[in-house]
Amino acid sequence: MVEEQKTEDAATAAAANDEKISGYYIESVKISLGTGATKRKTTGENIFFAEEQPDGMVKLSLLNMAGRPTSITEVVEKEEFFQRCTAKPDFVPPAEKSDKDNKIKEKADRHASRGNLHLRRGEYNSAEFEFGCSLKLDEDHVRANYGMAKLHIEKGEEAEAKEILDKLTNIEALFEEENKHVFNEFGIDLRKMKMFDQALDSYRKALEINSQDPILNFNMGRALIDKKQFKEALACMDRALELKDDFPEALKIRQLLRKKLGAEADS
Repeated sequence: MVEEQKTEDAATAAAANDEKISGYYIESVKISLGTGATKRKTTGENIFFAEEQPDGMVKLSLLNMAGRPTSITEVVEKEEFFQRCTAKPDFVPPAEKSDKDNKIKEKADRHASRGNLHLRRGEYNSAEFEFGCSLKLDEDHVRANYGMAKLHIEKGEEAEAKEILDKLTNIEALFEEENKHVFNEFGIDLRKMKMFDQALDSYRKALEINSQDPILNFNMGRALIDKKQFKEALACMDRALELKDDFPEALKIRQLLRKKLGAEADS
């Protein structure tokens, strides 16, 4: 009874508005899964692009996984159409959604870039505004979050900075190649703020993605020194020098660690 009322309401509304049907609609269908004793029925969905024809019939074009109309079509009367289908005005085809997401990302990137420019100039209010605009578009935007943390650090707002830096350790995009330069600065700031455990967790995640980066191995070693885990730090310096033999900073720290560990063994 409820379903019949729903169908009648949809048909009445369309007729009252005298609008041509054109848009995305969904149809619930019964499907069978499994075979034999494991066979069971469940409900699935077909998504169509529906378009009213000049003769009043409605053409249904089944969408593929990318949300594009396929050659699988049928033409039905309006009455049947309203019995079977429900409007899905908020549906965005994946292909279009991808384009939309890219545009949002580009806009968020522009705001973050402007925020960093203002931050370098010491224009804190303008920087905060731009980073805020970026985060409204993408709350996990790496450069905007990091920029906001740097802003709080420069303003002496340590608690606020720590909160954002801690959040950043859980944003997977931080460890992607395109954010490598941000990540290295980020690790240094974590150590400066004595957030050693977060720094170590971050370097471990990054090394899972790229264990062949000498800088990451070096920075991991520095963080381990902060935790007084000198043997593990020495292994990181050894690894950094295996990957980059011309690495004077790593060589200097390795020599100091060997001397310290040797002295401890003798005592």
